[in-house]
Amino acid sequence: MSAAKDQVFTFGEFTLSPKERLLLCGQQPVPLTPKAFDLLVVLVRRSGHLVTKDDLLREVWPGTFVEEVNLTVHISGLRKALDRGGKGSAMIETVPTHGYRFVAPVNTETAEIILRRPEVLSTQAGRQDLGAQPTENADAYRAYLQGRHEWNQRSKESLRRGIDYFQRAVEMDATFAVAYSGLADCCAAMGYLSHTSPSESFPAARQHATKAIELDARLPEPHASLGFVKFYFEWDWHGAEMEFQRAIAVDPNYAASHEWYSIYLLAAGRASEAFREIQLARQRDPLSLAINSDLGFHYYYTSQYDEAVKQLRFVLEMSKDFAPAHLWLGRTYQEIGRFEDALSEFRWVEANLPEWPVAMAARGFVAGVAGRHDEAKQVLVELDRLATHTYVTPYGVALVHAGLDRHDAAFAWLNKAFDDRSHWLVWLRLDPRWNRLRSDPRFAELMKRMRFPA
Repeated sequence: MSAAKDQVFTFGEFTLSPKERLLLCGQQPVPLTPKAFDLLVVLVRRSGHLVTKDDLLREVWPGTFVEEVNLTVHISGLRKALDRGGKGSAMIETVPTHGYRFVAPVNTETAEIILRRPEVLSTQAGRQDLGAQPTENADAYRAYLQGRHEWNQRSKESLRRGIDYFQRAVEMDATFAVAYSGLADCCAAMGYLSHTSPSESFPAARQHATKAIELDARLPEPHASLGFVKFYFEWDWHGAEMEFQRAIAVDPNYAASHEWYSIYLLAAGRASEAFREIQLARQRDPLSLAINSDLGFHYYYTSQYDEAVKQLRFVLEMSKDFAPAHLWLGRTYQEIGRFEDALSEFRWVEANLPEWPVAMAARGFVAGVAGRHDEAKQVLVELDRLATHTYVTPYGVALVHAGLDRHDAAFAWLNKAFDDRSHWLVWLRLDPRWNRLRSDPRFAELMKRMRFPA
């Protein structure tokens, strides 16, 4: 990687890392919109020099016609973000009718040097102390480690066991912050995998993550968990990004922060940044089944289906029983027309995770698309029966109707998914299974309701 890409800029109380897309004031991340961040990078890299409005529009909005008022609005927001004691707004000088100049003194250093600065070392030292053993209660720590092991398996039963272990840990040590974070992660995973309803799982995850932060704000885990909740349940795009960036700022080596931030960036329409983050996650935990599956997930949502197949098969070579990899492999096969292979993958998941509505709905959709209408209709019957004793995501039911070309029913169930605050809706604009519905004005209305970032 070139030195320019590793440059970190310091000015006043601020540290700007373009590579990490991070602006710190002291040790605290400063929230910026993506375009405001890009503007700041351009201005800082040319500090002391006039940058014309045309140059800024060309660099920050390449290949896009953007009215000048957008530039003015983002510069105003940037000035507010930099304002500390009335001094920040003076960092950016307006050159009337021409453009802007960054006038604050700027020092350029490498990322390696920045990491040696005392304030950063202090944060890192705190994390290292926690990593040694974050509780003096040996039994609580063992329960915590068992909980993390169960969380990594991602099945409904393992997540329930994980919750039990983490609850034992906090019962033995009520100040055990990372155990509360483990509870948050298990609850969030239960919601993400649709094992429980969003209203049951995500608020519980938020409560546990908030408790962990109250006990120790230096932890990256609960900030990442809060970002997960804000993204998937609250649909707070800006708030989610801030939490993911806080987690990364606290500990750049915590793999899950990069993993979940990559998922957020993908849904937000920033695929190249998402790919960089999932690569960073894999560098930090190369053998993680979840992270490697999410790399396949990235290839799937960017229509790189051949790469997705290779990556997901790689995961299954590491662990042939990892259900999420089978699920995403099935979804990839269906997009390249290998319907029998897709059905085979979904049936494997159902055989190993009986009555998982996500896999059932996936099979129902591809059965409908493949012309196996009787099988798709039978899936609807099975999901209706299942809903009498467990949570069934309306998003999945809508998909089966879409596979059968029942558009009115699909939209009715999608509206129920909104009422449920189904987390799957964050994928509404990327999920290729909705392609048959996209030309319908009702689909455009659903997209507006999600308020996707521009």
